[in-house]
Amino acid sequence: MPKFQKILHPEKFNLILYYALTSFIVIAIISLAVGWIFPRMEGQALIKRSEEYAHYFISHLNYKIYKDFLLPALRRDKQIDLENNHRQFKKLDTVVRENIYGLKIRKLYLYDLEGHIIYSTVPEHVGFTLDRGTNKKLDSAIRGIAASAIRLAGTTDSKGAYVMETLLESYYPFYEMGKDGSKKGQVGVLEIYQDMSRFEKQMTKAREKAIIMTGTSMGILFLVLFLVVLKAARIINIRTRQLIDARNTLEQKVEERTLEIRGAYEKLQHTQRKLIHSEKLASIGTLVTGLAHEINNPLASVASCAEGLTERLKTIVGHKEGYNNKEEWEAFPEYLKIICDETYRCKAIISDLLNFSRQSEPEFVRIDINRVVSDTLSVVQRQSQVKMQNIQLDLSKDPCVVIGDPQQLKQVFMNLIINAFHATEGYGDISIAIYRRQTVVQIVVKDSGIGIKPEDLDKIFDPFFTTKPTGKGTGLGLAICYGIVDVHNGRIEAFSEGSGKGATFTVTLPLAT
Repeated sequence: MPKFQKILHPEKFNLILYYALTSFIVIAIISLAVGWIFPRMEGQALIKRSEEYAHYFISHLNYKIYKDFLLPALRRDKQIDLENNHRQFKKLDTVVRENIYGLKIRKLYLYDLEGHIIYSTVPEHVGFTLDRGTNKKLDSAIRGIAASAIRLAGTTDSKGAYVMETLLESYYPFYEMGKDGSKKGQVGVLEIYQDMSRFEKQMTKAREKAIIMTGTSMGILFLVLFLVVLKAARIINIRTRQLIDARNTLEQKVEERTLEIRGAYEKLQHTQRKLIHSEKLASIGTLVTGLAHEINNPLASVASCAEGLTERLKTIVGHKEGYNNKEEWEAFPEYLKIICDETYRCKAIISDLLNFSRQSEPEFVRIDINRVVSDTLSVVQRQSQVKMQNIQLDLSKDPCVVIGDPQQLKQVFMNLIINAFHATEGYGDISIAIYRRQTVVQIVVKDSGIGIKPEDLDKIFDPFFTTKPTGKGTGLGLAICYGIVDVHNGRIEAFSEGSGKGATFTVTLPLAT
């Protein structure tokens, strides 16, 4: 619900507030990210420089040990035995300390290829052996590949000793050197511990610098964008107020237009009902032409019987009392029966016409299409001309119940049957068939008359379009039929193969559920 309220009530949207909150969150995230990434990059660069320094230092130390210690000791003692020859150990210690003096080298170890510590600036570690596989950095250096590891203050080194300050532990191969300073073969491993206490300080400074620089840059960007957003917010507020006014005005206008449309729709419905009734009266006019003769016959019979009874009554009254002519009296019941029958016949014809022509509001009820079509055909067939027509009616064996207005549907079928009669000019064949499908019922009115031209098929349901001669049709019959069927959620379709080949009209209506 709140999301829809924001959409429907834009005045509750505060651009400045949202921008400020979002900007502070973004600045904090970016500053922390840069404060974490930048120091790491700075630390990696510092370690790399320290490793390069260690490489140059150890190469130099390797050369100095070989030149100042190994060669003189081998010429003098023929072998190197640091564990038992104190003089050799002291000489090597002097060479090493002279070369590391003033440098930030905290410890130095010399291993043979078996992992024995043969020399160390920490005398108590001399003689220890590190098992192969326990120190991967040492194993790598024994294989001739240099390796390093940072040891942070408060941790332990590879020997298990407590680290008081941050150190860089580096392992490099130790080589036998030639007279020209070239490397011949690896004879051991040199390990040094460089003082990296500045590492943490540099990391802290780099972090502070990164956060300050990022925060400053983002702050300046925030202020610049804040001015832009402030200007935009003012414009948005103005537009929002205009939108609110327009919305309030629009609701009033929509209500007014709705009332106008409702009134126009009611007028349209009233006009449509008038058109339907007018077309109904036009159809009745067509029927009356034929029904006039049909009503005239029973009226002539009634008049003839009434005259005959009048003459007989005069004869009876003119004679004296006691006149008893049996033939004269027996004619009275017969003539009176003829008068009654013919009178009720006229009444039925007039009643059907009145029911069909009555103007009433549409009333949708459950009706059986079989009965509606039968009643409509019986009204049409009262015309003497239509009686001679060959009309075949094929009702569905199953009930076809739909929801609809019976009077309006009768008008549709009346119009289609009369059109078929006119198309056949009273001599062709007309068939009416009702088919029940799964969800619909189809009423098919087919004639063998003059047919419909292909170019007229798409226009026959248009208002005021007619193919009949001037004065013979209004052009509203099929248009009104189309409207009635559409209101009943159905459809009406026309088909003809061309002039002189008849026409077929199919009305499809949904079955009642």
